[in-house]
Amino acid sequence: MSETQARLTRFAGESWSTALSMHARVVGALVMRDLQTRFGSGYAGFLLSLVMPLGHLGIALAILTVIGRIPPIGGRPLTFLMTGILPFVLWFYCHKQMMLSIIQNRPLLYFPGVDFFDILFARGIVEVVTGSLIVASILTTISILGYDIIPSNVHLFTYSLITAWFFGFATGLIFGSLGLLWAPLIMLGSLLGPLFWISSGILYLPTSLPDRLQEMLQFFPLCQIVDMVRVAYFNEYQSTFSDPFLLFCIIIGMILFGLSAVVVARKIGGA
Repeated sequence: MSETQARLTRFAGESWSTALSMHARVVGALVMRDLQTRFGSGYAGFLLSLVMPLGHLGIALAILTVIGRIPPIGGRPLTFLMTGILPFVLWFYCHKQMMLSIIQNRPLLYFPGVDFFDILFARGIVEVVTGSLIVASILTTISILGYDIIPSNVHLFTYSLITAWFFGFATGLIFGSLGLLWAPLIMLGSLLGPLFWISSGILYLPTSLPDRLQEMLQFFPLCQIVDMVRVAYFNEYQSTFSDPFLLFCIIIGMILFGLSAVVVARKIGGA
């Protein structure tokens, strides 16, 4: 039986509970495979993955120190930069891993019972766990250094970070699926990291920019998310830049487009 026939007939005569149980086993196996290939068999790789995001914070702090700029809010460079680095790191690692998961795990589709959406769901679970641990490691480090890590609005702070993860899921899905059709898009997707690092508002406040530029940046989700994190963290910071409804619509639209691109890539690529 061909791979396509196996995928089309695997639910024949099966109940929904049996089908869901099979998917759960497949996703569980893919999660374990992802963890093994990314972190290895020891703890060193896992610990390194938690420490590396702190490098972004260190680089941003060094830049702010070299240019001699005083943080526009908060008074402390480390907390100001932390509120920009956290959403960026959540977006960047989820974007990168989701994008690569489609390419790296494509050979697994030749196994009966493995589907693109199983791969995406498994990688999504891994990114939720690792993203949560990364946030915890950064906040713990900041706390150990003697800084207050409790935001003034915990609910908005949490919502903003979750939104950053979903934005990473969306962009990774789009570039990963379209990369199956045109490989250079994977390289283009990798270049988004440094571009977004510079433009997302890690080192500046969008409200300090000219009105025309602010209007353009409102359609850049990560810039809105960074601003929302700062509104949630700093009690004294009030901003009209972020638009939660517009942000929600953009990200949901991108996720729907990405899922559609996966379906199209499967049909055209024969995966």
